Amino acid sequence: MIATMSAAATEIAAQDAQLHVYAGVSHARPPADVASDPATYATLGGRFVLGPTFGSAYGAQALDSNSADWLGGTLGAYWRTGGIGGPGFSLTGMVIAFTIGEPTPYDAVTARLIPEASLPLGSSTLRLRGYGGLGRSDVADPGSDPPGSVASDLWAYGAGLELATPLRFERSTQAWAGAEAYEAADGTFRAAYVGGGGALGAARWNVRVKFWDTPTGDELELRAAVSIGLTRGWTVESAAGRAGPDPLLGSPAGIDGGLTLVWDPLARSAPPPLISLQPNADSTTVLIQLKRDGAQSVSVMGDFSAWTEIVMERHSDTWVARLSLPPGIYHFGFRVDGEWYVPEEAPGRVTDEYGQVNATLVVPVP
Repeated sequence: MIATMSAAATEIAAQDAQLHVYAGVSHARPPADVASDPATYATLGGRFVLGPTFGSAYGAQALDSNSADWLGGTLGAYWRTGGIGGPGFSLTGMVIAFTIGEPTPYDAVTARLIPEASLPLGSSTLRLRGYGGLGRSDVADPGSDPPGSVASDLWAYGAGLELATPLRFERSTQAWAGAEAYEAADGTFRAAYVGGGGALGAARWNVRVKFWDTPTGDELELRAAVSIGLTRGWTVESAAGRAGPDPLLGSPAGIDGGLTLVWDPLARSAPPPLISLQPNADSTTVLIQLKRDGAQSVSVMGDFSAWTEIVMERHSDTWVARLSLPPGIYHFGFRVDGEWYVPEEAPGRVTDEYGQVNATLVVPVP
């Protein structure tokens, strides 16, 4: 759970403004020792990111008469410092609430706080995560006289350690392994896991295998997910597997899967490539294109200019510079309206001895 939430928070923090609307179908099967029927749902919801805040709202309507409809939502915020080429720290907080209708009424609200410290180890990253959660749940008790509900105060705290490293054969793919432990109202939970994820063309994927030691016995969590970009603004997402227990809610593992169509109404056309190379006889023409909406002045500077600013030409919201460079490795960056700037997608982002983030340009031998 720590790993899953932190990964989500990291992805959120990497975005600017974002809005997704989604619709799909899902199927869930209860644990083998739970007396409940499988259920199929139609789902509808949305999620947003705005600066350091994020949230979602979602609902499901049961497609069979024996299952319950449900509603849920999340609202949270994050704070992050450092972490690019050096140690970093982040703090994510969120409130999660949901309600399940007849025939099994259940309500819960929880607040969770996740601090994380990261330390680069060569090309790998070591992450230490903490976790704290409080909440309250109410479950129907039809056996009481008169029928009522049972309320539970929920709490859990814990910590985890994870090592993530890029795979040698494909730098866009990462593998990770870790362990975590919790103390909760229901007892002690421990887990160890391995996983991997990355991008392949328009598709993004991840898989995770997690072994749980819980107060009620051992549990195996298996999860696989893939998302594929269709046309601009449209993505199809699919996930399936055996979910793990939630120490805070005390919920057991179950099997589920789903298919979702996602629409991004804020999607824009892809920006031009930051760097394009055209080899010549004894040098290479380097085309640099930086898309910066609303910028008034943009220049590029680096080893190739002895760190003297080269003013870029403006073409609508894209700034362009053409350089003729001999083979070599160059570090560079941009100055946008007087402020140093290196985009997230820039190649070979490194931090120099002064703490400044630079990009890396490799010009091969023609």
